[in-house]
Amino acid sequence: MLKKNKWLIVFIVVVIVAGIFFSLATFKTSNKGNSGSSETLAAETQKQPTQGKKDSKVLLVEFGDFKCPYCGDFERNIKPKLEKEYIDNNKVEFRYVNVLIHGDESKIGAKAALAVNQYAPDKYWQFHHALFEQQPNNKDDVGSQHWLTDDLIQHQLQKLDLSEQERKQITAAYRDEKGEMAKRAQEDHTLAKKEEVPYVPALYVNGKQVEDETDFDAIKDEIDKALEE
Repeated sequence: MLKKNKWLIVFIVVVIVAGIFFSLATFKTSNKGNSGSSETLAAETQKQPTQGKKDSKVLLVEFGDFKCPYCGDFERNIKPKLEKEYIDNNKVEFRYVNVLIHGDESKIGAKAALAVNQYAPDKYWQFHHALFEQQPNNKDDVGSQHWLTDDLIQHQLQKLDLSEQERKQITAAYRDEKGEMAKRAQEDHTLAKKEEVPYVPALYVNGKQVEDETDFDAIKDEIDKALEE
């Protein structure tokens, strides 16, 4: 009797383990399927801040958060290489989508950046980079400390070559809790959820997620493959 029970327990354990592996495989396949085709992601990000030649053969989309330390690393260490090799010479179009992971500060950063893109689009990438440059040096502090404030945003706006009218328009737009910029920031976040973006920064080359966004060579390989297709 004990022997039969033992084999029954073994059988049940095997079935459970097999079920777990099947579930994980199904989940991974499902996530890959929701990465989005090139056409879908291109259409869904048409209104995003863009850099490089519009409608280039290769579209590189970043999902990021100004309060994310690893997004800051990407902005400082990887993005300049991509600009030099692909974006600035019109091989790749780059777009940015806000993901609101760290609450109110993620939201105010996204709203301010979107407002700059609305009223002074030629200053957007300067402002975008400046916000990441203001991150605390300690990675743990980037997400936990209260640093992405209205005062910091105003200080960074002062550094841009804006007219008084542009500055007032941008300020009014990002401070409006229920205005257009708040709506767009939330739409960005909703898109990230729809695409099942697993983390930030997440990079997509023509709709396909790059496996390692911290490795320039890995990103380069995906871009080069897309350029050759």
